[in-house]
Amino acid sequence: MIKAVIFDLDGTLLDTLEDIAISSNFVLEHYNKSPLPVEDYNLLVGQGAAQLFIDLLPELTQEEQKNAFSLFEKHYAKQFDKNTKIYEGISQVLTFFQVKEIKMAVLSNKPNAFVLKCVMKYLRDWKFDAIYGTREGVERKPSKEGVQEILKELNIDANESIFVGDTKVDMLTAKNANVDSIGVLWGFREKKELEDHGAKYIVEDPKEIVKLVDSLNK
Repeated sequence: MIKAVIFDLDGTLLDTLEDIAISSNFVLEHYNKSPLPVEDYNLLVGQGAAQLFIDLLPELTQEEQKNAFSLFEKHYAKQFDKNTKIYEGISQVLTFFQVKEIKMAVLSNKPNAFVLKCVMKYLRDWKFDAIYGTREGVERKPSKEGVQEILKELNIDANESIFVGDTKVDMLTAKNANVDSIGVLWGFREKKELEDHGAKYIVEDPKEIVKLVDSLNK
């Protein structure tokens, strides 16, 4: 019986790629680097914004990479909602779980402040029982720590929950936490990546999540 669904945010519930790319390219240009096409960020995001600038600007010192991340945060805060949108069909999924009284949570590698901003802006019509991004003192995905924290908070066992995400980081997070996973194909990565990293289920359309969870609960 599935009593809780834990969602990744970017690439799963929200299409945030263009706004992330715009602010990331602003930082690249600040360091006299050429901006990247938006689609290149499909493979760059997923491990958190701080890691993004370690990957994009490996020649910088650790302190300079922190400054680059800070520059990104300031820029992104001003325009995080210019192009971001909820994926088509997600609203019906969230409504289904809310009506069925299945608890919902968000666990993202996005900085916690931005996770809260995005949920408040785009997902405020639904009740989430836990909402967490990257925070000091908590290991980011694919660590199991965030999932375990949520399950403890919700008083739900691992075998009563399922994790929904779009990248290998999400599939590995679920595996590390001993939780079944649903890989989604409307996000930032391809089917093979999800298969190769242990997705138990793979769906092409949000309504398939409803059908899957409903079947597991019969």
